[in-house]
Amino acid sequence: MLPHLVDVEHPGSTTDRYGNSVADWSASTHAEVAAWMQQNTGAEDADQREALIGEWLMICNPVAVDGTPLTVHGSARVHWGELTFEVIGPPGPAYTPDEVHHYEIRLKTVEG
Repeated sequence: MLPHLVDVEHPGSTTDRYGNSVADWSASTHAEVAAWMQQNTGAEDADQREALIGEWLMICNPVAVDGTPLTVHGSARVHWGELTFEVIGPPGPAYTPDEVHHYEIRLKTVEG
């Protein structure tokens, strides 16, 4: 059961003044996907700042709501309600005998 709708955002790309390809969040693409969101850990970093750090697990369909195959990589962001997450590493696919059944994706959020 995947009760939540989340927005997976991928950056576009642009060329910087040195000729390097860099992420361009003003030209990003979005995909809405059904998911399960679960917080695994939470911590505070009070060393010279007040930061709240959370690590989450997102279990989601391999296909976006509009029917396109979902791609997720380390430069993606995930938005759920008021929270924005960074993707940690590549998604972990879980298979049925014939195809990808779902993805398990580690996420991180830092506030402050």
